[in-house]
Order: sequence, then structure tokens, then C-alpha cells
Amino acid sequence: MPLPLNNQAQTFVSPVTFLTDKDVLASSANLVPETLPQAVCHGRVQNPEVMVQKAWWKSVFGDNLYLQTDGDVVEDPAITLEEVRLLENYQVIHSTLKTIPDNDSEKTRILDLCCGQGRHILQLAKLYPHLELHGHDQSEYLIRLAQSRAEAAEVTERTHFTIGDCRSIPHPDNTFSLVLVMGNSFGYFATDNANTDLLKEICRILKPGGIAVLDLADGAYLRENFSPRGWEWIDDTMIVCRERQLSKDKRRLVSREVVISTGKGVIRDQFYQECLYDLNEIDQLVREAGLVTHGKGKEGDEAKVSENTLGKDMSKRGEDLGMMEQRNFVLITKQ
Repeated sequence: MPLPLNNQAQTFVSPVTFLTDKDVLASSANLVPETLPQAVCHGRVQNPEVMVQKAWWKSVFGDNLYLQTDGDVVEDPAITLEEVRLLENYQVIHSTLKTIPDNDSEKTRILDLCCGQGRHILQLAKLYPHLELHGHDQSEYLIRLAQSRAEAAEVTERTHFTIGDCRSIPHPDNTFSLVLVMGNSFGYFATDNANTDLLKEICRILKPGGIAVLDLADGAYLRENFSPRGWEWIDDTMIVCRERQLSKDKRRLVSREVVISTGKGVIRDQFYQECLYDLNEIDQLVREAGLVTHGKGKEGDEAKVSENTLGKDMSKRGEDLGMMEQRNFVLITKQ
């Protein structure tokens, strides 16, 4: 389809219809293991914090179980479209997305960091066909799924995916006009220094004047309002039970998930944690990384982190949202 001539991208109002794992399996290589590894149930655990593996995300996002336990949010195309629309509400992002460059060398390049199965990239590829879209994630399973979905959607020429640590992005300095860190993917590392290293890497690959968006848990809210226990039916035969508690230093929320199948019993018992940052703490990390909150000028005016709370009303299951219950959009820039 030819691009419009008025330098404005044609947009669509419908969400992308994502393929399910079953759809992908019918037309591509086997991405989902037929059998899950034998589960170990740890029984009652007095101190879940000591059970968290250093790189817990490698196992939590290593197969399709994540897309089931969190599928009410991360596999709902209407929610993905709503999140993109929330991004468009910011004029600086709206302008970046809609402007069509005069030549290929000036293409608008966007990175979805910790992109998972590529849901935001696929939605943006449909809404803005002139963009050059990149996704980077540590999960080989999710990246392979993203590539299969991009192929099915016939957008492989303008979507590109890479696998690796989010603190080591395989792109040159000053590459991207917009970097997205969506879906509560910031704060996985246990220390402020490690999380600041991620922001420094964003600073490196972001163009001067470019914008980065952190979609992160509202730490101030969750410290006071997290649910110590919760459960929800994933479908008619699978239930997930969760326990949560603050870490000893009160800086992280430690979670445990026990996934139970009515036919197979316990199929997963996993522990993970995320740092809880309030907006002032995020502002401090951003400064340490050499970035500034969007709107803060060189003269040091008092513009603050841009806040847009979302999450509570998105899930159609309406059950246990955990860290996704209340989130903030934080806009930062490289001067």
C-alpha cells in the first residue's frame, strides 16, 4: 500500500490479532515443548527471598507458561492497542511515530527493549508501516515466537529481533529516536547499580533529543498495597497461586508462583522479585545514567517525571494482577 503524501502516516483503529501458540505450531517449527520439566514443589517456604535465583527471568520467561499465567494482559490485543494509544497521548511520542522521513537514511527507528513476544512491535507495525522497528529480549523462546508472528503478519521486512542481555544492545550509539521498555520490565535486577546500567545503555543507543519510555510498577503504591496472597484460574484446568512479601530491605517485592494443573498436579513452583521505585527514586536513577526526565531543561527547572497510572482495569479476567496492578509511564530523554 503506498504511503500518504502529506507526511502523515495512515493509522488503523483495530488491534492486531495475535496468533496463539497453537496457531504458530500449525504453521511453523515447534516452539512449545510437548512436556514441561519435572516440577519441584518446595512446600511451605519461610523466606522466599533466599529462593530467588540471580537471573530468575531466564526460567520465568523460558517457555509458554508465562503467556498463560499472564495472558489476560500480555496476550490480549485490545490491551496492547490501549497501551499504544496511551503512548500516543504524549505529543512528543505522537510526533515521532507519525512523521515520515524524506528518505530511507532518515528512517525513524524504534526499539522495544525487553520486547517479549513482540506484541507492541506488531501493533506499531500495523499502525505505522513506515517505521523501522526493533525488538530485543533475553528469552530465545519469546523472540522466536515474535519472529513467527511477524512472518504471519507479513511485517518481517520492517521488524527486526535480537536476543541478549538488555544491558548489551547490539546496535551503534545514537541509533533510536524512541526506546520503549513496556510491560513492567524495568527493575528486574536486584541492585540500583545494575538497573542504572540498563539506563546507561539506553542513553548510549538513544539519539540526542530522543525519548525513552519506562512502563514500570508504581513502587510507592505497591509497597503499601500489595496483596500477600492471591490466586486465579488460568483456564478450566489450571490455577496459579501466588505469595508475595517485601524483601528484608523493603526495596523489592518478592513473589512466588505455584502453577497447578488438575490433571498433572504442580507443574511449576517459581520465585522472582522486582525493585519497587517511586517516581523520585526513578528520577535519581535517570540522572545518574546521564539522562533527564522529559521536560526538565538544562537550567534545572522543576519539571518532573511524567506519570500516567494504568493497569487495574485492563485485565478481562479481573483477578490477581500483582505487579501489573498499578503502573506508571515515565518519559526520559537524552539531551
